[in-house]
Amino acid sequence: MSRIQKRLWGWILGVFAASLLGGASTGFAQPDQIMLGQSIQNRQRTEVDFPHGLHMETLDCLDCHHRYEDGKNVLDSAELEEGAGEVTCNACHDAKSDIDLREAFHHQCIGCHIAMRKEGKKSGPELCGQCHPKPKAATK
Repeated sequence: MSRIQKRLWGWILGVFAASLLGGASTGFAQPDQIMLGQSIQNRQRTEVDFPHGLHMETLDCLDCHHRYEDGKNVLDSAELEEGAGEVTCNACHDAKSDIDLREAFHHQCIGCHIAMRKEGKKSGPELCGQCHPKPKAATK
């Protein structure tokens, strides 16, 4: 086998190994679409079909996910494994907390969208109906 062929096979095996390792870490990401608001009691609006994958393309996980201690986000992004209930939003933001889940979503999401818009960056929705569409009428 020539030196070029050896390098090519080394490169192919390296890419293959990296894809396997990358695939092993996909448990740290949530699905591309997440329904938010399912656990909010007495909701007046529809749940939010949140494009998590779109946000993952432009933001760091810790831009949104947090656990504050002494004003500092101490959450380790390795804790964000899918299904880890102790790091879900409603694990801390419940009816007993200073900031309930509804308020947390609105502050985090709308606040970020407004800040990005003010910076002249492409941003997301800021109005109620843009995230909470009216339910579609049942067809007969």
